[in-house]
Amino acid sequence: MTSSNNKKIISLFILFSPIVYNYFFKLLPRETRNLSLYNPDFMNLLLSLLLTLSLVYIGSQIKIALGLTNISVSVVCYLFSFFIFDTFFLFLTKHFDLIYTFTFVNVFWIIVIILRTNINKKAFILFVLLLIFFRQYIFELISSNFSLTPTIYTVPEESKVWLPSTTNIYEDNYFIGLKKQTSHSGYGLLISHINAVSTLIFSKSHMYYFYPFIKNIYYFLTLLFIYEIKSSKVSKIFFIFLFTLVSLNSHWFRYIFFNSLMMESGVSYFFGVVMYSFVNVQTRKQKYIYSLLLGFLYFSKQFVAALAILFIFYALYKKIIHLRVFIISFSGVIFSFFNFLVLGVHLTWINYIRFFDSSTNEESTYNYTNFKRVVEQFLIDRPLTYLLLAFFILFLFNSKNHKTKYIDFIRIILLNTALVFILYIFAWGSEESADHIGSSYRYFLNIFHLMIPIFLESLDNFIYRKQVENIIN
Repeated sequence: MTSSNNKKIISLFILFSPIVYNYFFKLLPRETRNLSLYNPDFMNLLLSLLLTLSLVYIGSQIKIALGLTNISVSVVCYLFSFFIFDTFFLFLTKHFDLIYTFTFVNVFWIIVIILRTNINKKAFILFVLLLIFFRQYIFELISSNFSLTPTIYTVPEESKVWLPSTTNIYEDNYFIGLKKQTSHSGYGLLISHINAVSTLIFSKSHMYYFYPFIKNIYYFLTLLFIYEIKSSKVSKIFFIFLFTLVSLNSHWFRYIFFNSLMMESGVSYFFGVVMYSFVNVQTRKQKYIYSLLLGFLYFSKQFVAALAILFIFYALYKKIIHLRVFIISFSGVIFSFFNFLVLGVHLTWINYIRFFDSSTNEESTYNYTNFKRVVEQFLIDRPLTYLLLAFFILFLFNSKNHKTKYIDFIRIILLNTALVFILYIFAWGSEESADHIGSSYRYFLNIFHLMIPIFLESLDNFIYRKQVENIIN
């Protein structure tokens, strides 16, 4: 690394120094730490690490077995597979508890992995046996001696929407989860389903308990995603440092992203990983798998669902995918409609169709002041705001000399931003709807992981300039 590169790295530290200063000189001295070994936070952290390592190992085996591009997308493939199976075979799985679907899909993956000749079969079988032993005996012992479940929920939507839906799926099955949807009928239940499945990996309890360590894994999985992105090591280390500091600086960002039952981090992570893998596809089989995963994001959260579907149409229009891949992408939506007609379950996002039905909305209410309120709401989280602003300046500084390869990501980010403002100005302009202005923060962050490759590219371009291509290849 040249002296010029070193000077640029120093200038980057200066640019982001307010985040460093705010934590190490303002927040850290005031925070109290319970360093006792009986502190539940330590156990939550340990369990989160164990679950992350388990998923990473499973993902590494799926990556080899299916020939995928990275471990991150293989982890997503594993977590989505239970929901995909439930969606395609709901007419059968509705008769069985979730644990049977969980067992069947896991047996399927075990067979697929073991049949591959390039897999260390003894190591994999040992891993499976250890995981079963931990689930059957160790976790129950830990959960009975440590308080791992929260007593209150910070966001009302957690206890009113996501806790009941996850409980219904965990204690019964996906069919019951769909049938028992009430005030939020038609919400996509992919997140609730993954919450239930993730809990089943460690817990054998017949009753659902929310364990925050299940959500903490997305911090560690994000680090893995950063590691697997094509970029320089210096940029990755620097960004991980900033990302960690922002997570520690902002209680709200840390809660929403890594502790909340709403699992905004999961939504953002799935979207970012699948999109990054999709644009870096290498084989036809990979394109089929990534397109299937992208289509099933329709069952995640409102804006990501819309963005995923719009991108699939865009990819077909630009001939990035052909008609067969397009149909594979929409297979989840097709089966959702089939389940609605045949099994009588709620059609996903039917509540939004009703909302925009002219017969139930005789008079539209516009509120342009909500633009300012949405901006003010986002600016409350100053550490994250500063991080995004600094990277925006860095991106603009480099954009004159470098053409980004993530132009589609930028378009999606801009579209998501526009959709949030349109929602609050035109659709939710009434005073009653405007009371939910705090949710706009979450809607903006649903595409956070999509920004990470752009951030890393901006760092590389700033530090290395003409050396970038040699560094990342």
